[in-house]
Amino acid sequence: MSEECHPLVASNKKLQCSENGVEITKKGLGLFSATVFVAGEMAGSGVLALPKAVVNCGFIGLILLLVFCGNAAYGGIKLGHCWQIIEERYPEHRKSTRNPYAVIADKAVGNFGSYLVSHCIRITLFGAGTVYILLAAQIFQELFANVLPVMSSCSYFLIIATLLVPPMWLASPKEFHYVGVGALFTTIIACILFFIQIIFDGTLESNKPIHRVHGFKDFFLSFGTLLFAFGGASTFPTIQNDMRNKKQFSTCVLVASGVILFLYLPLSAAGYYVYGEAVQYNITLSLTKSAYVYVANILMAVHLIFAFLIVTNPVSQELEESFNVPKVFGWKRCFLRTMMMIAMMLIGETFPQFGVILSLIGGSTITLLTFVFPPFFYMRLCDMESPKWSKRIIPLHEKIYMWQLVVIGLFGGCASTYSSINTIFGSDSFTKPCYWVQ
Repeated sequence: MSEECHPLVASNKKLQCSENGVEITKKGLGLFSATVFVAGEMAGSGVLALPKAVVNCGFIGLILLLVFCGNAAYGGIKLGHCWQIIEERYPEHRKSTRNPYAVIADKAVGNFGSYLVSHCIRITLFGAGTVYILLAAQIFQELFANVLPVMSSCSYFLIIATLLVPPMWLASPKEFHYVGVGALFTTIIACILFFIQIIFDGTLESNKPIHRVHGFKDFFLSFGTLLFAFGGASTFPTIQNDMRNKKQFSTCVLVASGVILFLYLPLSAAGYYVYGEAVQYNITLSLTKSAYVYVANILMAVHLIFAFLIVTNPVSQELEESFNVPKVFGWKRCFLRTMMMIAMMLIGETFPQFGVILSLIGGSTITLLTFVFPPFFYMRLCDMESPKWSKRIIPLHEKIYMWQLVVIGLFGGCASTYSSINTIFGSDSFTKPCYWVQ
């Protein structure tokens, strides 16, 4: 094979080489499209729940927001480097791969790591997808409260979930690139409109925010929410694997993280200072009703639907890999993804409270996938040696930083998970299932 037809070279030139050396045009995500996908996937329900999380943490919540954003970006970059190492060492993975994160874990720590990552991804994206539909249902109930006052959020949840089944049948993000664009830009506009209304509310004489000191339980619940807000790493390898030039993924993560921080920080700070303890888990319910809020709610509902399609796609591909479902469109794919939606309906109707579910996912699987696994797997891959591989040395200061991420992530994640479970099953906070009839 010629040097120009080497798989890595061909990838950089947007070419793909067949076995006989024929070059054909390679389809895939460009830098802009991949950045939009990463930012659109991350900027979801987190932005609506962050103000309440910051209030429960106190002023330090804003500092944690900055720290978590930086750490999540660093972890995403290291995860991208891990995949570059995999492609360099194992030529069979230079083609499209359904479960790239699990492949990274397998090469770094073995079959157990692959098994653990696969299940973490399934739980994370399954839970996130359920939360997105729950939030969208809550927003639709708010939008149509005057028109259909008898419709509950549980009913809207079932309707939205049913309508989302056909779009779920699409294969991968590159087959519906408009979804990523829609998910990001609807969020940007919605956040700007929410921020404008918060500023208006802050000028009201009747608005006198109160702040109080919260206990460890509230702090670690909010800790999980903050982690959830930056929990996009579970889909990063899938998006990177769909890129034409995978080496640009670091730039993609940095730009996307900057966009996310631009959305998160002003809205969280404004919610903290304007509403204080009065802010709700979904900040849209705390705003004064206006045209700004109405339009923003519509845009946010659209975003949640788009983001749902992005976050559920990797777990769909994971399940299809496990059940040996063909990669081409067919009834097996449709059946499996429909069954996954039915399972989401059951979970959403059983636990209609999205706040603690969000904290539970953020403190457990998202912490592992975003803050613990990326630096740990990167260190493991760099420590491995072979005469055929280029040697990689991690500077001591960087290795210390990565181990700090692992230790702090494990400690904070365990505390947040424990607080979330206590809240979900606590007698004073248990929410009745939608199908609970007295």
